Amino acid sequence: MRLTVGANPIKPSTMLTPKEAEIASLTYETVDVLGVPVGVFTRTELTAMFLRILESRQRGWISYVNVHSINLAYSIDWLKKYLQNSILTYCDGHGVRVGAALLGRKMNRRIVFTDWIYDVCTIAIQTGIGVYLLGAEESVLEKAKNNLLKSYPSLIISGSHHGYFTSQETPGIVHLVNSSGAEILIVGMGMPRQEKWIQEQFTVLKPRLVFNAGSCFDYVAGTKKRCPSWLGKIGFEWIYRLMQDPGRLWKRYLIGNPLFIFRIIKARLFT
Repeated sequence: MRLTVGANPIKPSTMLTPKEAEIASLTYETVDVLGVPVGVFTRTELTAMFLRILESRQRGWISYVNVHSINLAYSIDWLKKYLQNSILTYCDGHGVRVGAALLGRKMNRRIVFTDWIYDVCTIAIQTGIGVYLLGAEESVLEKAKNNLLKSYPSLIISGSHHGYFTSQETPGIVHLVNSSGAEILIVGMGMPRQEKWIQEQFTVLKPRLVFNAGSCFDYVAGTKKRCPSWLGKIGFEWIYRLMQDPGRLWKRYLIGNPLFIFRIIKARLFT
């Protein structure tokens, strides 16, 4: 596993044993993309680091980074800090790779959580820990859960709850998550709502690691179709997604993508 010293050290907690601290004390190379440190590693390396973090008993969140999240973080200070404080950040969008290239840095192929969730499930099975799923509509979440269990019969899904709840219902949701015994919480409620919820509730949540998942449950359930792999490899998945949901996504892509490139070029020229 190629790991080089970069901007994001994974700092071991003072509560860890010396052995656990040794396991946790690694750093990984990052590219600063408009103030957000994005990890430079492969999917295999990310999975290995995830396992290492589990073995070290660390607590925190692991985050995906794409053009939309970086655009949001550019003007939302708390979201930028959320991404900066992630134990791991990984590149979820081809546009981020383009931005890094314009800044003179090369990144590996993007890692999409809709794919990586299966690696997370594999590690959860290997370590015998439970997973809690939070987000999407109830019917979608039920399909996603059933599909995961079909693929991974030994996976411990400690509980699940749809993502359409009010702030008044949050304490009850937290209680359900905590009483489930899950050590991994996957939250798919759209950005930046999911990050805001994770940040506000993290101190009272018992799961050790939390993932933001976006619309992952919809794809796992099969209610949304993945774009053809060849289209994703050449960086045009956004066109496929835009065609599926133009009313919701037109602003994100038709305005957000050019705005991101403009900000990258500005950063390259004037910083």
